[in-house]
Amino acid sequence: MVWCKNCARDCRTNRQPEGYLCCYECGRVIDQDLFSNDPLFVKNAAGQSQLSGNFVKTVQSDYSASRERTLNDAYAEIGHIENAIGVSGGDSIVHPALAFYTIALERNFTRGRRKEQVAAACLYIACRENKKPFLLIDFSEHLRINVYVLGAVFLQLCKLLSLEEHAIVQKPVDPSLFIHRFAAGLPGETNIRVSKTALCIIASMKRDWLQTGRKPSGLCGAALYISALSYGLKCSKTDIVDLGVVLTSWL
Repeated sequence: MVWCKNCARDCRTNRQPEGYLCCYECGRVIDQDLFSNDPLFVKNAAGQSQLSGNFVKTVQSDYSASRERTLNDAYAEIGHIENAIGVSGGDSIVHPALAFYTIALERNFTRGRRKEQVAAACLYIACRENKKPFLLIDFSEHLRINVYVLGAVFLQLCKLLSLEEHAIVQKPVDPSLFIHRFAAGLPGETNIRVSKTALCIIASMKRDWLQTGRKPSGLCGAALYISALSYGLKCSKTDIVDLGVVLTSWL
């Protein structure tokens, strides 16, 4: 399944003998890899003939014990980040993230980049794909790096995976995914009605376009704060900030 910009969804694809990867539904050319078994020679700037193109290795010839160790280390790193942050799902999240990491490894994306940053970016893409309530800043705080550094790796990885037009990148994060996670950390007895009211506030913000240009965490913090006060809970702005949702100035 590959994301088709024309159909705006994941579609089945068909690889043509000429090397074109086409959408099975609309026929749009998504990617093209032209292969040839015959050598082609071209002249360089010095007028000398040289072989054009690159050799394409088979999976068997490119497989080695070193690559296996690298993937095993990546699997362990992704699992460690998943457990540290509290992402639920187990192998249903780790395996897709490892598949992204494998592609990044085969295309030399990991060269010159820290292993844990690439692993975190792969896991974040898997979380976005499965609608898990986690922000990029959750991963950056665990790695103790600037969120913009990890964000740059994430965007570069999305470009490598041809996800620029995918909903993972184009659509903003839905703030309602984080309400139940942050509501569980409120002081006192957390009422289910507080979460439901906060979700209604988020939905109202969406209808009035108030979420445009605002961070999802800020919307969650404001919705939870208003909802908690409406039910008479003793909740201050500091309590919302202590949840790690937003800063005091944003509220």
